[in-house]
Amino acid sequence: MTQDTDIRTVESLRRAKTDFHNNLCLACKDDDPMMLQKLRSENVFVLSEFLFLLRAFDLTTHPDRLEAYILAHNAQLSDLIKTPEKRRLMGLEVPRLERGVFSALQIQKAKANLLSATPGLDQADVQRLTIMLFSPETGRRVIETLEAAGFIDRVMTPYQSKIVQSRGQAEDFFGRYLAQIRAEVPNPLSPKETL
Repeated sequence: MTQDTDIRTVESLRRAKTDFHNNLCLACKDDDPMMLQKLRSENVFVLSEFLFLLRAFDLTTHPDRLEAYILAHNAQLSDLIKTPEKRRLMGLEVPRLERGVFSALQIQKAKANLLSATPGLDQADVQRLTIMLFSPETGRRVIETLEAAGFIDRVMTPYQSKIVQSRGQAEDFFGRYLAQIRAEVPNPLSPKETL
């Protein structure tokens, strides 16, 4: 029974991920084939998961929650910087990790951005928070792809920074992805499976 459940899980993961990317492509405001190809990238999937988690933890509406999240992020990076074995296992280098650490001033700015007239996360803050997922340059390109596709807005501030505001669709599609997997894969401990 376990092997059957494993196979069904793999099939469900693949089907749900294909559906996730299909939903993005169908909702995209630009039907250029190159744009649709970009929306099918793994990095778009990863950033959509990040946006989903930001919303799930309600981090973009509560400055104190965002601060706690950033402090935990900094602690995780600090631990990795001090622990070569963990870094090697993750394939991360110290200079890249150091680019992801928030200073005290950057934390206060991130909190202030949530209370501004155009609330959201500074693009540089998103790049810092996703430093373990991809390089800042890759992060910038994925953000630009989601903006061009109509899923996020980037608002230029008077200080020449860019505030990232999600329209919520990528998070919704990621939520559907999770719900589809839960619905399709039986719980191996449920009474039906033990009969």
